[in-house]
Parts: sequence; C-alpha cells; structure tokens
Amino acid sequence: MGDYWRRVYTPANIIITAAGHVHHEQIVALAQQYFDSLAPGPALETQPPPKPRAPVLTKRKNSLEQVHLMIGVPSYPAAHPNRFAAYTMNTLLGGTMSSRLFQNIREQRGLVYSVGSEASSYKDSGYLSVYAGTSRASLDEVITLVLEEFRKFKNELVGEEELRRAKNHLKGSLMLSLESTSSRMTNLARQQIYFGRFPTLDELLEHIEGVTSEQMRDVANEFFQPSRIGLAVLGPLTGVKIKRTQLVC
Repeated sequence: MGDYWRRVYTPANIIITAAGHVHHEQIVALAQQYFDSLAPGPALETQPPPKPRAPVLTKRKNSLEQVHLMIGVPSYPAAHPNRFAAYTMNTLLGGTMSSRLFQNIREQRGLVYSVGSEASSYKDSGYLSVYAGTSRASLDEVITLVLEEFRKFKNELVGEEELRRAKNHLKGSLMLSLESTSSRMTNLARQQIYFGRFPTLDELLEHIEGVTSEQMRDVANEFFQPSRIGLAVLGPLTGVKIKRTQLVC
C-alpha cells in the first residue's frame, strides 16, 4: 500500500478542483501548503485499453430467492464522439421507469422485480449493461425479451416522440446533477481528466439535442453483436443451462 501511494500520489498525477464561494488564489495557497511536501514523480504510464471479453457465467446460490442477471456489451470511453447517442439509447432502453425494458418486462408482463440499464464510461473504455431480478421460471423469457429490445434498436428507427422524451430526460438530469456544489466540483475534475478542458452546459445540451435516430441505430448495430454480449447469472439455478447460442439478437 505504501509503495502504491508513493508511486501514484505524486504532483504529476493530482488534480485539485473546487466549487462554491471560493477564491482561486486562496485555493492555490492551500494546495501549496498541504501538497508542496509531496515528492516529485513521473506521471502514470499510459496503459493499453482493456480487451473486453463476452463470457457466459452462471453461479448457483440456492439461498437467494431471486435470480439476478446482467447482460452487458462493451461501450465507448468517456471522450468518444458517439457517446451522446449511446447515452440516449441507454435512456430509452432501460434508464428510466418509462423505458422500454421497464414498461415491457415489468409493467406489462410482470416478469421481473426490477429491471434497468446503465451506461458507464471511463478514460479508455466503457460498458452498457442490463440488470434484472426475476424468478427462476422466468429467466429464459427475460433474457429473450432483453435481446428482442437490442434487436429493435438495431433494425428500427426510434420515433420522434420517444426520442424527444429521452433527450428531455437527459438534459434535465444533467442540469439537476450540477445543482450541488460537490457535483460541480467532481464534474470539473472529470472534464479535466477526460477532455483537458471544461465544456459548457450549453455545449453539452447541444450535443444531446443533436442525437438522431440514425445515430442510435448505428450504435446499436455496433454494440449488440452476439460475439460482444456477455451474461452473468446468480441465484437458485439448479438444472439451469444457458448457452451462448441463446444470445442472438
């Protein structure tokens, strides 16, 4: 631990951000007071991006009442130019209670206790995942329905009304996420790490507004390839067998 701390926590690797009722000169003085004693060291070496895999994993745990499943695909890193199309598609897929997965699998069919999707981006990689909690008897059907939603994004253009709802939700969430001082501070650090600059709120909103149905279809065809889809299932799985050939969309 000590060796890691000395190797990583060096001035070349540290970014200090502040938000709120602060003065730049005061922050600089405090940083000098508390961090000047750190020994200099090199910046972290750039590592190659991770190589994604797409395993099918099952783990039996009979003490659980539900079956928990996660279906995921590699996504874009944080600075990728298509990231806003991916975020919008995720919102429509399972990012809200009015999303396709929530409405189709939970509200209309009652097959899951919870369902949703998440798009996460990092400096050199990212992923899009779908989580569902269901019964053992409904497992196969839930997997099939999730893959059907993947297929729809690949083959059908999203309608204008549905696209407008997703954009409005994304823009509203973005603005609300910057209301607190701590979130603004964190956002400054993230923008500096990923972009080396600070995009304005108006710039981000413009990118969201510019997403088209055609862009989302292209993203879906890139993401939702059978060879890229991974699956993990945990729960009372006695007698359950899941084959890769099931993950077709």
